[in-house]
Amino acid sequence: MNDRLHIIISGDETKTRRLLLSKRKARIFLFATITLFIVLSVISYKTFLVPHANKPLNNQLSLLNKQLKESLLAKETLALQVQDLQDLKNNQEKYFQQEKDALLNTAIAELEERSNLIERILGNIGVEIQEIPKSNNKNSGGPFIAPKDSSSHELLLRSDYYMETISFLPLGRPVPTDITSRFGHRTDPFNGKKAFHAGVDMGGHYGQEIVATADGIVTKSFINGNYGQYIEISHGNGYSTKFAHLKKRLVKRGDKIKRGQTIGTLGNSGRSTGPHLHYEVCLNKKPINPGKFMQVDKLILPPTIKLRAQKNLKIKHRRVAVKKHPEPAIFKN
Repeated sequence: MNDRLHIIISGDETKTRRLLLSKRKARIFLFATITLFIVLSVISYKTFLVPHANKPLNNQLSLLNKQLKESLLAKETLALQVQDLQDLKNNQEKYFQQEKDALLNTAIAELEERSNLIERILGNIGVEIQEIPKSNNKNSGGPFIAPKDSSSHELLLRSDYYMETISFLPLGRPVPTDITSRFGHRTDPFNGKKAFHAGVDMGGHYGQEIVATADGIVTKSFINGNYGQYIEISHGNGYSTKFAHLKKRLVKRGDKIKRGQTIGTLGNSGRSTGPHLHYEVCLNKKPINPGKFMQVDKLILPPTIKLRAQKNLKIKHRRVAVKKHPEPAIFKN
């Protein structure tokens, strides 16, 4: 009876129950119960501990997910912005191309108008325009690239050639005043005898600016006897201009001159009856009538010179005292 274990359970109504277990079974039951309790405790602990241990990792994972969503949203926004910029660029390129075409068409029209104007001017003064010189193909090479618009290219070449040609022609007036003595035969203002006048005299006020009528190089600048203070400019192609009776010379021999540049001031030096400019135009060293070259002054004078001319129209200039005589016929060169 020693290996048995008696368990007595009594109720409220004095009822009792008796369980009879052997000690061996009781130990097994107790061991199993303790083991189950330990296992359940460990599982409960792990269940409680693991979520708390993974909380930083879960937070990082949530943060990464949030950043990923923000990155995807930013990428989509950037893609939309890039598309908007591309559309804007395309629209601007289209607009600029339209503007470029409009400007090009306007420029072509202006070049054509300018070229035609130059042709009319040179035709009126009897200057023949030479053909555009062709390029020398010797010692040259390179790939062939056809021009996009040959007509526009030819027009540009013609216009540039015309402008280069006309820049060296003595056109316009050296002073914006009236002619007081014309080119050709006249009565000498000093001795009253018949004489040939190789240029034109232009009255003005003492110290008035005198400008070059074409690009060129100063070949003479000195006191020249009866001419007084004297300047001579070579313009190439046989043309030259002479300026006499100056008050002051502002250029020296060898200076490069541009049309409209001030070269001296109006004076009364040399054989002169009063303040004026003696102006000559020569072709191949022979004087020709400057009148026809001066008729285009309103077309080719720089804006500053035009403004001076408008102001000087209001000034009553002192004229050179000469006798009246019939105007000579225009000489042809």
